[in-house]
Amino acid sequence: MTKKTILIKKALANEDKTLISWILLLFLAFVWGLSFILVKKVVVNFSAVELGAGRIFIAGLCLSPWAFKNFRNFPQEKTLPLLCSGLLGYLIPAVIFGLAGSKLNSSLAGTLNATTPLFVLVMGALFFSRKIEKFQITGIVIGFIGSLILILSGGSHTLDFNNPYALLIIAATIMYGTNANLVGTHLSSVRPIIISSFSLLFVGLIAFVILLFTDFFQKIFLPENHLLLLYFILLGAINSGLAAVLYNYVLQISSPVFASSVTYLIPIVATLAGLFDGESISIWLYVGMAIILVGIYLLNKKK
Repeated sequence: MTKKTILIKKALANEDKTLISWILLLFLAFVWGLSFILVKKVVVNFSAVELGAGRIFIAGLCLSPWAFKNFRNFPQEKTLPLLCSGLLGYLIPAVIFGLAGSKLNSSLAGTLNATTPLFVLVMGALFFSRKIEKFQITGIVIGFIGSLILILSGGSHTLDFNNPYALLIIAATIMYGTNANLVGTHLSSVRPIIISSFSLLFVGLIAFVILLFTDFFQKIFLPENHLLLLYFILLGAINSGLAAVLYNYVLQISSPVFASSVTYLIPIVATLAGLFDGESISIWLYVGMAIILVGIYLLNKKK
């Protein structure tokens, strides 16, 4: 096999990974964007702690068969990174968003969540020895502007940054940024299903203990809450469990910054979902979408 042939095969393989990354990114945006509909239905009867801990407990429960199946092959030296990934990437942010989401308007929450790629870049440079490329900065700025246009075109045009709960969202996005770099740096050799199943098993047990001090289990099995139980299963199994596996896979085949750019796409899905509730869509939606896609393209650009 000639050197030219090898280079061509590598180029084709990289193109395949890029395509897969985009497909999975769009799927994750779809899943996480629609999750806001389920969350709105759940928070009527359950507290923020019950919502956050409940979905993580169910996610850990759903992925536990894969954890037990791979128990003998468990990389013990990765225990601490996996636990940290579970805490920073899932449990703590889930509780924070459940708490702050009920205290902030959707425009502010969406805007703050869109800072995740920025903190991926910052935390990567500060603690994980990752270089910051000019095209990444450009992509982040463009993507954030697109998200801001999209969010502000959705109806609420006020961003109350004086709300103290905004700091909680910022803390959550910093955790997301740290987790993305943690997985990309210290867990890059571990299969995504193992990362997700063990990290969610660890924090799922913690979530279970938290739920014991609430009325979660008493309420969830009430006859009138059977539909809410279904929503919790969807949030745990799909939006947290399956999505975690796919997100970790995207992290490994692309980059932490590109994977985190899903936060730019989530408002698009959430806004389009509003069509089914009879909400109107302005031309600015399409402008914001186009700008966001340009930003994400730059984030996935090779040097």
